[in-house]
Amino acid sequence: MTSFDEVDKIDDAKNSAEELNYYERTAGDYERRVKSINFQASELCFKALKVFEEETGISIPKDGKFIDVGAGTGLSGEQLRIAGFTGVVDALEPVDTMFALAKEKGIYSTRYPDMLSPDKETSVPGKAYDLVYSCSVFTNRSATCECLPEAVRMAKNGGVIAVAMNGDHWEGTFDLVVRRMEDEKIVELKYSDASEELFGGTKARVFILNKL
Repeated sequence: MTSFDEVDKIDDAKNSAEELNYYERTAGDYERRVKSINFQASELCFKALKVFEEETGISIPKDGKFIDVGAGTGLSGEQLRIAGFTGVVDALEPVDTMFALAKEKGIYSTRYPDMLSPDKETSVPGKAYDLVYSCSVFTNRSATCECLPEAVRMAKNGGVIAVAMNGDHWEGTFDLVVRRMEDEKIVELKYSDASEELFGGTKARVFILNKL
């Protein structure tokens, strides 16, 4: 089976500028590439959200307000709608060519063109969203574990943050940041699963936080 690295070579990017340039150049072919390897991040995220709601009794309002962190070409926005969420959905997406394709799908309302940073807030308002979700954006490159608190900042108190990512990046990085935020009484980890395949034998990590 073709590996994700062979398909898109994104791991060759040495910094955030190179990563942005890569996506600017390859946006037109992005969906074909991820579908060719049956990349499941968006589907797994919303599958997990359904289980989370059933197991915890925490209900995300279907007509609420949502933000797609790293919206890309809108694949995760499509899955949001398939999952029955009908409310306003905004996008955090720094790549113009990617968002141009997402915009054509008629899903997103407001776009914030910022890139996640560990030491600077984006222009996204704080405490604004019932659901903050991110599918295959958090990695060990630019959107590192230290950017996770920025996604949490966007959620309303009592809101939900759902992340689907490559499970290889969880141990010793993201798990520690989540534990730190739990210790600080900012969030509670409500769901964490690494049993599903993300692509080509690589395991996904899907985790869901409840903002306190």
